[in-house]
Amino acid sequence: MPKQTFLNLPESKKQKILEAAKNEFSRVSVTEASINNIITEANIARGSFYQYFENKQDLFGFMLSKANEKVKEKVEEKIKENGDIFETFIFFYDKIIKKCKDNKDKKFYKTVLANLRANDNIVLGKAEEEIYTSLQENTDTTNFKNKEDLPVLIEMLNAITRWAIIQTVTSNNIEGMRDKYIKQINYVKYGILKN
Repeated sequence: MPKQTFLNLPESKKQKILEAAKNEFSRVSVTEASINNIITEANIARGSFYQYFENKQDLFGFMLSKANEKVKEKVEEKIKENGDIFETFIFFYDKIIKKCKDNKDKKFYKTVLANLRANDNIVLGKAEEEIYTSLQENTDTTNFKNKEDLPVLIEMLNAITRWAIIQTVTSNNIEGMRDKYIKQINYVKYGILKN
């Protein structure tokens, strides 16, 4: 997460740094990204960068956590709305795909998701833990064969959804990939619910 010196900057300067970073992370994965490119575009000194962030992974993680905060809120609202974990994961998938398709930051998200395996440990961070807790607390398990299976189910749906998002964003067949994802969700759903 950013250091206090970054948080104390005027909003315009923060945005300039974040925009430069977004441009760099849209171009290449975080491991290949150049701090030099970021500081040149943002017009800051290298030393200033390190007063704001530990390293480029720290900056990248901060950017994703800001983006994921909005998604997290929507996912928590959805699970509280009706307790349907399957609908909630499909909703999450659709939100992310829409963000990747329609957003002015499409190239950034496509690069991030295409390189997700390398960056997996910093993608959702705290937001993922909070979503997990919310899913555990708000999922309606009335029709489950075994309520104790909920943590395993969450892990399975998370893995299926992550992989489906990566495949969809890096594919030219979004509709076909969504159909495949729904089929995978249904295989899990009808294997865990009572008749």
